[in-house]
Amino acid sequence: MCSYCITRFPGRVNYFSPKYPMRISEDVRDELVEYCKPFVRYVDNAFFDGLNIRLYTNIEHVYDFWRDNWWSYSHNVVPHGQVYTINDGGKIRLKDYYDGPMQNPEINAGGLYNTETKTAIIFNQDYYGQTKPTALGIAADIFEDQYDILSVHGASGAIDGKGYLLIAPTNTGKTTHSYGPAIYHPGGEFHQDDWIFVEFEAGKAVGKASERQFYMRTNSIENFPWLESVFRTHKLENVKPDDPREKFLPPDPRVMIDPREILSPQKVVNEIRINKCFLLERNPKENVVAKSLTPDEAVDILMNASEQFYNNYLTIYTERKIKKRAQLFKRLFEIAEPYQINIVAKVETIRDIIIKITKS
Repeated sequence: MCSYCITRFPGRVNYFSPKYPMRISEDVRDELVEYCKPFVRYVDNAFFDGLNIRLYTNIEHVYDFWRDNWWSYSHNVVPHGQVYTINDGGKIRLKDYYDGPMQNPEINAGGLYNTETKTAIIFNQDYYGQTKPTALGIAADIFEDQYDILSVHGASGAIDGKGYLLIAPTNTGKTTHSYGPAIYHPGGEFHQDDWIFVEFEAGKAVGKASERQFYMRTNSIENFPWLESVFRTHKLENVKPDDPREKFLPPDPRVMIDPREILSPQKVVNEIRINKCFLLERNPKENVVAKSLTPDEAVDILMNASEQFYNNYLTIYTERKIKKRAQLFKRLFEIAEPYQINIVAKVETIRDIIIKITKS
């Protein structure tokens, strides 16, 4: 039987957003890091497209999932960014160190961030889905400023060697619509299902993998029923391996799994050359399934979305950062033509449209 963990919270609490920045000064960061050090039991370095992001934690479940999730990095390399995920039993009060607005002020748990030192500190949260996006957000903070590398919250694949991105806010079918072309098209390949690093090289947009194993929602079994038996043999979060099927269907439970166990190894790639971009939306009032966009139109959609850039993993939101992200997305869309896809259509219809447009 596989291992599982039922976490204190089934989702993120008090995380970074434009309305709730959760930013702290360097002095507060230094004080909290010193406070955290005696609690640390596990340390691990992870590879993020060349960056070393280091985890410090005393939570075994977080450490276990982290080790499976990422490619490892040498411990002889100093970290570019750091995440402290610490359970202190609720002794420390977030409000004593952060006096700004909070999403869940009644909950004494959540994350704080200092952008100057690229350090995030998460207290009393064993849900891995808070540590993972925080680490990706730190990588994005570094990459967009120093290397002009764009971080995309989305899924990706390729058809006959032509890559595509599915850019979408949380829980809008990225995973469902990325696996379909890889499974059902003979020339289909799967790349990533949550986050892609986009590098610009000699007029090309190249998508680099972020995750080694995937932290997936178990409700994927709705569209791919055969995955249920596979998921039950892997590490689970907020669902037990012997639970009835309906416990796997809510959006909260997760599984940690190598995509090569879902698709054959030759169907999974770590790099793609991006040919097309698809912005996913769910609009039952609109009959059009696929619509071509100009680069400016696509950037405007992302800029004005309630979840800006369709990305709620980012750790910092300033005018300069927003401008930089818009510039990088426009650069991407000038290389890889953008389309808007309405996912209210049947899964099979959307799959066929993605394949046809990507190959064009």
